[in-house]
Amino acid sequence: MRSTDAPCSRFMSRIAVVTALLIGGCTSPPSVTPLLRISSQALTREAARLDEDATRDAQHVRQSLSLLDNAFDQDLDQTDTLTPDWVREATRVYIAAREALVLHGQALTAERRARADNLHAAASATRRAIELIEQQDRLLNGVAGGDVRRLLTGQPLTDQE
Repeated sequence: MRSTDAPCSRFMSRIAVVTALLIGGCTSPPSVTPLLRISSQALTREAARLDEDATRDAQHVRQSLSLLDNAFDQDLDQTDTLTPDWVREATRVYIAAREALVLHGQALTAERRARADNLHAAASATRRAIELIEQQDRLLNGVAGGDVRRLLTGQPLTDQE
């Protein structure tokens, strides 16, 4: 013998599921999570490439500073042909060039760091989105089980349900 409460209970649970689907959406398509994982990995790899670029930039700035130092030293080694005015002017130019190289290196570092930080933040947000999607899917599948798929595809309930 069947209880008369069962059809009502089933109806109410279906209403709750449909309401949950309308408010929060249904379970995600199976391709969403893998695509988000790939996106997160790509963002992390790109951030690592930016770190490598920053290392290369710093090395280039160090090389340029070294070349500038060597050129200035070579110029000063020619003491018998240099005038005091030339030395003063050359020193001003050397200091300005050195400061410009240092500032350029700092700007490159800051730019790359900001871009890498943004990529890390985007990867982190993507991973959090994956967690939320998986949590929502588990919740909907756990609460409604196969009923969600049946409701979405329009499959009728069997007599046993």
